[in-house]
Amino acid sequence: GIIMKERIIQFGEGNFLRGFVDYFVHKLNEKELFDGSVVVVQPIASGLVDVLNGQNGVYNLYLRGIENGKEVCEHTEIHSISRGINPYADYEAYLELAHNPDIRYIISNTTEAGIAFDPDCKLTDKPALSFPGKLTQLLLERFNAGLPGFEILCCELIDHNGDELKRCVNC
Repeated sequence: GIIMKERIIQFGEGNFLRGFVDYFVHKLNEKELFDGSVVVVQPIASGLVDVLNGQNGVYNLYLRGIENGKEVCEHTEIHSISRGINPYADYEAYLELAHNPDIRYIISNTTEAGIAFDPDCKLTDKPALSFPGKLTQLLLERFNAGLPGFEILCCELIDHNGDELKRCVNC
């Protein structure tokens, strides 16, 4: 397949982001409206990036429902994920994402428990256990590299998720 620039970091490898965000990235790439791929970061120690990497980021998505009053069943082979990174196994590869000037977006869905301040997280942890801790490490690495910041879209199901994540990062 065509190698696309990695332009999005995605925290979370679950069904919602793969069935929603990664599907839309795939469709945008097909229509030549976006030229980029998604790097998936495993937010917890026991996750699925090994499975994603084992299938080269490719997976099948089936959409079933009603559209314009008619039943639809659409199958799409999704090719928007370039690779997955497990920061618990390869922290350096995780930090290296901050040095890629093509990456401009961060999308997250780390569950409702994912956006929580953990006072035990330290910048020297490899990686910090909490999602806000990992994000802070990545943002500091990006700042120290002298590159522009990221646009961050939180998909966690809590009120004011972006404000809450910002509060945790700033603590």
